[in-house]
Amino acid sequence: MVMKIKNIIRKYFMYSIKSTINTLYLPIIIIFISVSGWVSSMLATAQIEENAYKNVNDTIFQTINYLDYMLSDVFQQLVSVSSDPRIVNLIGTEESEIKPEHYVEIDKNLQLVYSRYNVILESVLIDLNQGEFLLYHSDYASNPSVPYEHYFNEYKGSKEGFYWRNIHEDQIFNTNDEVMSVLRLIEKSDKGKGIVLFNLRDNFFEQVLNKSLIGKNGYLTLISPNGKYESKDVKNEYRLDNKTLYSLQNTKKESGQFSYESAAGEDMIVIYDTIQANNWKLAAVVPENEILNKVDYIKHSTVFFILMMVVSAIFLTSFVGKYISKPFEKMAEHMRTINEKSPDFYDEASPEEMKILQNGFNELFFRIQTLMDQIRLEQEEKRQLEFAVMHAQINPHFLYNTLYSIKGLCDMGLNKDASQMVSALSSFFRIGISKGKEIISIKEEVEHIEHYLFIQEMRYGDDFSYEVNVDQDILSYNIIKLSLQPIIENAIYHGVKQKRGQGKISIRGYQTDETIRLEVSDNGNGIEREKLLEISREMEASFQEKKSFIGIGLKSVNERIKIHFGKEYGLTISSEPGHGTVVGIIIPKTKGEINENV
Repeated sequence: MVMKIKNIIRKYFMYSIKSTINTLYLPIIIIFISVSGWVSSMLATAQIEENAYKNVNDTIFQTINYLDYMLSDVFQQLVSVSSDPRIVNLIGTEESEIKPEHYVEIDKNLQLVYSRYNVILESVLIDLNQGEFLLYHSDYASNPSVPYEHYFNEYKGSKEGFYWRNIHEDQIFNTNDEVMSVLRLIEKSDKGKGIVLFNLRDNFFEQVLNKSLIGKNGYLTLISPNGKYESKDVKNEYRLDNKTLYSLQNTKKESGQFSYESAAGEDMIVIYDTIQANNWKLAAVVPENEILNKVDYIKHSTVFFILMMVVSAIFLTSFVGKYISKPFEKMAEHMRTINEKSPDFYDEASPEEMKILQNGFNELFFRIQTLMDQIRLEQEEKRQLEFAVMHAQINPHFLYNTLYSIKGLCDMGLNKDASQMVSALSSFFRIGISKGKEIISIKEEVEHIEHYLFIQEMRYGDDFSYEVNVDQDILSYNIIKLSLQPIIENAIYHGVKQKRGQGKISIRGYQTDETIRLEVSDNGNGIEREKLLEISREMEASFQEKKSFIGIGLKSVNERIKIHFGKEYGLTISSEPGHGTVVGIIIPKTKGEINENV
């Protein structure tokens, strides 16, 4: 019976190479396509959901960081103003005893706060002794009236008297505008009371919350114990219901995510986090179908794709089987001529044609393996070079230190110096990027290192000085970009910074008969002879060898020059202990566009 079944299979399904291929491979291909499509669909769906939630979380993270920064600044200003001894001492003071200079001094400080934070502050007010001492600044010319009883009865529980108030109508200045407020109630039981109030612009929050698009009907909302603020007008079915709002107002979790069904039967996703400045919640409320609107599309597309692939597999398998069966013997004969010198690969248990194919493919495999090893080595060196260039372009430590220095200048009020430093930094990166070009002019390279040296000089002050002396005649010639910066960086950190007293770095550029020479010299401690020999050896070694004395920057510059211009060009290093170091670049005279493929 078993033999009869085998004979039937051979007769009707495996009677030829074509039928054998169709019988054996077609079911496998169909199963593989179906499983692969289903797995891909599941993975794509999971990835889309993850990305969708991640995008919303990123939106909340960025928005909350900015709001926390601004609100913390405003709150600190409120603390500073309300804690001013000049204000505190005026509480309970008779109006006749308040001198004009009290008004002038306090108003000057209040005006400074209002003008500095005008982007978020709509009005600021100090009211002491129930209107006997009143100072304010506002966009509107109106006489404010502070309802003391309302504020001192409504707001209780804060030991220091600080309170935040969500969106409400500005009744103090009678502007009919809606504002948010942060205030401090000052109360001396034996003397009197006072209020320091900052009203915050609602259009500031509207602009911040509406910068991030999270779907047609999605929106951001600020939730506090005394109310909520929605970033835009939405339909009622997408608004938070009272139960969900109450849950968010009273949750003790700082961040989280949950879903609920709206009154209209819409599944809604809520992702929230806490603003540290006032413990309000920033929540993203999005309909679930908007977040996952691509999932159904992916599923339907996958089913259609699988059906198309199955039909294509049936057609192609039939075509390939027919195509393979005809030239089979011809292929075998051709492969025999290739492998006449490799008879050891024959397998006596296989048909003659398969022996030849096997041996031929084995030899091709060995050849391909050799080529692949060579390609891997070349690609690895290329990646190392590209990494070195990128590292030189955007050094995170250099960028961080520069930005921190700029911040320090701003904090000290040296805005002009900070502006110059920002301009130098932007020009430094602009030339470093250079629209992706590997070859730039010497003039651009000199501008690049002048910006770099300016930034470093601003950072280190009088620790070192520098001079740039490059012949005007060579400025139009070509050079590999980022050739000088790694060398100058080494001169700073391993040369002049290691020397007592002020260091000096000199950059020279001149031409000889057919070459251009650029030199970077420093008056540092120099390099010992044995170490200099080891550095020279490492400069010529491959990227795979471990380096002890040079970094990837110098190695990259040397290799890129040799790749672009030839082995006879590159870096030279000379040094004497106690007399500094000179690093030279030797390149040919070239102008215009040249091959930039590294």
